[in-house]
Amino acid sequence: MAFYYSVLIVAIVAASVNNCLAITEEQKATLREKLKANALACSSELGVTDEQLKQWKEEKKTPDDSNKCFVACMFKKSGLMDDQGLYSESTALEKVKPYLSEAKKDEVNASIKACSSVNEQSVGDGSAGCDRAIELFKCFQQQKELLGVSLDFVE
Repeated sequence: MAFYYSVLIVAIVAASVNNCLAITEEQKATLREKLKANALACSSELGVTDEQLKQWKEEKKTPDDSNKCFVACMFKKSGLMDDQGLYSESTALEKVKPYLSEAKKDEVNASIKACSSVNEQSVGDGSAGCDRAIELFKCFQQQKELLGVSLDFVE
């Protein structure tokens, strides 16, 4: 059930950044299982069908008005957003810490902190976090490109 951007979200924060994070196959499997559980829970809560998930995955769909609340739900379930719809930088740092190599620690921490600026942006849906989820995803995308995140373990 986990699809492209759901995996990307966790991959950016808690998985395989080239030369930054050292993650075992067992850890990858654990992350995939957590993503699947979160995707199932969010699907159930929001009435997202299996067909919609498959379509989003096939299209490699990025967050937009049709799925932003699903992304917000995934962020909240992973702890990257709190109940007020705000990005939790401290949780993101905590999640990535066990995988960081000492050589890239400062660079990865700076990238995670860079996305905290989304909390300063005005959004129309407040604590729902759907609008902010799109902005957070965009920031993660930008940081992914700067850091060279590998999604090779995904599927």
